[in-house]
Amino acid sequence: MRPLPLLLVLLVALFGVALALKVMWGSQPGDGGAPGTPASMPRYLGGKPQGHVYTGQAGEPADINPFTTYDAVARSQVLAYTHDTLLERDIDTGELIGALAESWQVAPDGRSCTFTLRDGVVFSDGSPLTMADVLFGLELAQAGHLPLGFVGTAFRRVASAEALDARRLRVQLDGRHFAAVAVLGTGWVVASRRFFVEQVRRRLASGEELPDVASPRFAELLDQVDEQCGPGTGPYQLIHEPGGESHWRRRQDLLLTRHEACWRRSVRPGRWNFAAMRLLFRDQVGARNALLRGELDWYADPQLDQLLAAHPALGERYRKLLFDVPRLGCYRIVWNCRRPPFDDVRVRRALAMLIDRSELLEVFAGAARPAVAHAKPGTPEYPDVAPLPFDPKAARVLLREAGFDPAAGRPLRLRLLALQGNEPLRRIVELFAGAARKVGIDLDVRPRDMAAFVAEKKEGDWDGLLALQFFETWNDPYRFLHRDGTENEGGWRNAEADRLAEAARVELDADERARLWRRLHELAHREQPVALLVHPLAAVLFNRHIEDCEPGPLGLSPHRAWVPPDYQRQ
Repeated sequence: MRPLPLLLVLLVALFGVALALKVMWGSQPGDGGAPGTPASMPRYLGGKPQGHVYTGQAGEPADINPFTTYDAVARSQVLAYTHDTLLERDIDTGELIGALAESWQVAPDGRSCTFTLRDGVVFSDGSPLTMADVLFGLELAQAGHLPLGFVGTAFRRVASAEALDARRLRVQLDGRHFAAVAVLGTGWVVASRRFFVEQVRRRLASGEELPDVASPRFAELLDQVDEQCGPGTGPYQLIHEPGGESHWRRRQDLLLTRHEACWRRSVRPGRWNFAAMRLLFRDQVGARNALLRGELDWYADPQLDQLLAAHPALGERYRKLLFDVPRLGCYRIVWNCRRPPFDDVRVRRALAMLIDRSELLEVFAGAARPAVAHAKPGTPEYPDVAPLPFDPKAARVLLREAGFDPAAGRPLRLRLLALQGNEPLRRIVELFAGAARKVGIDLDVRPRDMAAFVAEKKEGDWDGLLALQFFETWNDPYRFLHRDGTENEGGWRNAEADRLAEAARVELDADERARLWRRLHELAHREQPVALLVHPLAAVLFNRHIEDCEPGPLGLSPHRAWVPPDYQRQ
């Protein structure tokens, strides 16, 4: 899996919340509206003002194609608002509910599920949703030629699918899994087949015929469509036509405008009230400066206490929110177990003992917890074990046992590839590097931006990978700890770990499944294929004037939020 963006980007992406700005598309406070916002839009609907443009700061997405992207901003700040899945988690309760599928029925043996689509759903370009659109992503997945992004998790659960009629879809599952229907339904993104076929057609060579959707040539051309997501069925839309009208200004911002015919506006009235949603492409320094200038309504930073102490006036306009989010995982260093000496548990444990987690917690100023497992603290599966202590002396002993002695001219050489760009990542590198060099490790730290990180990771010439890792809401650690796991990036192999991971994912009894997972996490803790550091929490400054936006079981979401019409930015 491609690595995840920096903390600020991830917080924005994970929480489904953006920074609210009164300024419209490129305007200054008090100026007029945003291009693309319908001029005839009612000022009030359901008693709530509709004119506010809800704006967030994020890193610019590299790929917004719903079938290929691994970009966290694209997934959670663009596609989350423009495209729907078959099922979704209720923002207020966390329960599984229908989205494009108004209902679903699981077979008694748990091996198949029948989804019934909503009637009358239309894309933002006005075209009706059809079963061909629903099946398009699965066609691409089963052809096996396209490098799928996040959607691959859902489609890998499908053995076959059959359209029973225009609205009913029966899906045979590829084996048993305790959360198969949730994984499948919440990950099955639906996009316009017609749109993407046309994008492939535009990229054909002169005289070349349109290839079959299942062909390698179609996949090759579709993989080039990374700057467009096409019309979706969600509450907002992105207008972006290269060479034509576009609400995506490179290196500046991106605007999502309302999809007025979205099914959600009639099925769940009173939600999605803002006239538009806007992403500003700023780094963390730029975002902080914008906050201090009074331009932002929402700001994420693990060091909010220091910021509020330095700028007391911020406390008059903002309230501090500290909360957890199911998908916000942990900072971790993955060791390359495919090559020596990192296939030696003594080396991995020694390296884990060079990380001072108490200092890391101070970096996060209370907005983090120590990490010992690929799970959420407080859940039944979280093991009752303590992090390895910060102990350079013991680490030196283990390294000598493994054959490394800098005094004898045999230092451990370690190449650490680290995602860069925010203070927590910088401090993690700084703390680890200081301790490593004190015990004589020959450390080569390679801080990289996202593009370079991805490229060098693929080459495989690294010993450790430092990044922030997402979790999934169903908490299955299979993908991290099984030899075939999609995010077992270090290639760790352990027969007992594989057995436990396989047994847990087909166990339907929640208590027994939690017991199996605890044993798996305890085993991984002993073996240390990954040095787990801290679980960050969301630390947010939120404008006091935004109404009906409180943290829920899935974090923060603007689905009910609105701004009083008499609000004037200071």
